[in-house]
Amino acid sequence: MKLLLTTLALVGGLMGCHAAMAEDTLPDGSVNVVCSYSHTLPDDPILYPGKPGVAMSHDFFGNTTANGNSTGTSLLANPTSTCENVADATSYWVPSLRLANGTIVKPAYQKTYYTNEAIPSSNRYPINAFPSGIQMLAGNHMGTGPNPNVSFLCTGRGYSSTVPTNCVPDPEKGTQFNIGISFPTCWDGQNLAPMVMMGGPNNIAYPNSSGACPAGYPVRLPHISLNVAYMIGNVTDLSHAQLSMDPTLDAQGNVTQLNWGSMYTAHADFFNAWKATAAQFMADYCLNKGRVCSKEIAYNYSEPTADATVRGGDAHATNFGSDPTLVAQNAGAGYPQSNSYMRFTIPTGASNFPANFKPTYKLMMYGGNSINTNAQMLYFTPVSNTWDENSITMDNAPACSGSSSSLYLDNVQQYRTVDVTDAVNNALKAGQTSISFCMRDGTNNNDAFTFSSKEGANKPVLYVISVNPLGV
Repeated sequence: MKLLLTTLALVGGLMGCHAAMAEDTLPDGSVNVVCSYSHTLPDDPILYPGKPGVAMSHDFFGNTTANGNSTGTSLLANPTSTCENVADATSYWVPSLRLANGTIVKPAYQKTYYTNEAIPSSNRYPINAFPSGIQMLAGNHMGTGPNPNVSFLCTGRGYSSTVPTNCVPDPEKGTQFNIGISFPTCWDGQNLAPMVMMGGPNNIAYPNSSGACPAGYPVRLPHISLNVAYMIGNVTDLSHAQLSMDPTLDAQGNVTQLNWGSMYTAHADFFNAWKATAAQFMADYCLNKGRVCSKEIAYNYSEPTADATVRGGDAHATNFGSDPTLVAQNAGAGYPQSNSYMRFTIPTGASNFPANFKPTYKLMMYGGNSINTNAQMLYFTPVSNTWDENSITMDNAPACSGSSSSLYLDNVQQYRTVDVTDAVNNALKAGQTSISFCMRDGTNNNDAFTFSSKEGANKPVLYVISVNPLGV
């Protein structure tokens, strides 16, 4: 098997980042994506790269071009996918399922959760973004009994490490059977591909029960929990169902016999082809912020190139461009008007979306009402780009009026998003590559809304996203 190595610069950067973050723990950070079934092939581009037709029968999800010859480069170059998020061209695959009566059942879909949890512990740590093209294995294709990293579920019964024998079919939909596979989270920091077919070690490993990575696997990656769903009619007992295994080959490498094994041979493969900016957004703005982002994984994003608050009153000629906060407050008794300005490079890539994926642009900011618990409306108005962060004041700021996007928010300090698609599309039609917004308070109450600026710990972000939910 071809050994794939990352550059020394990448390894050094990731390991250094991990060393600096290793002891920190976080709240729950998670995202998820659903991918419908794509195709079935006797291929495995991880364990049998460049050898189509000699692997066990696999059911593929995600990238529709995945086959025995796929590489990280080819998956990214051909991002057509059955996944609901346009940024995910990853290929996911599992062995095919055969029921006791001989019926081979195609899966309906798979739902993958990405978290910052160091399974098997419940500790949550900062992680590194998935390296482009990394290949990962989980489960045991030679398994003979329960595996702590594989679970089974069927209608009427919860998840268990043992194969279910007492499912309760739904009167209308029958039995849904799920197989869940938990992937390791510790990477060796060097090898994109596992070396097990060459007699070498795996490129990833599980942490211990406390969440510590083993020696030789210092780089933390997101935890992957892949859950495959099958609709299997009125079946109640899966004890005699089977999963495909590698075929028997003759001396010339030709398949002479197809083989099947027990349900305990369950396993899964992950060949990363998330767009690099999406993988970085997942890490930086979801998992490492301890945020539950659900399906909100940006395709591309930008941080502010400039931002500043301007104030009236005695501060009307004062520049606040280096402040770590942005403030919006209407003038009132004893306090001046405060507006904030932000400029972003417009995230690119939407022109490459398939026709069925409509781009949405969102502005994300961290903060809330810093005076009281009132919930009020803020307005975000596109303005001219002709202002300078280091010289803008209330006296020379672009007028903060006109058509606006709105955000209703309270005092909870957290990331919040506002849809600015119309404003960005108008800027693009005008030939602009950057866009500025003025943020202003839409009330007459004694409220002040404070947000982190680009100099703060939680920068504003403008991102483009497209998700076609699959309804599961």
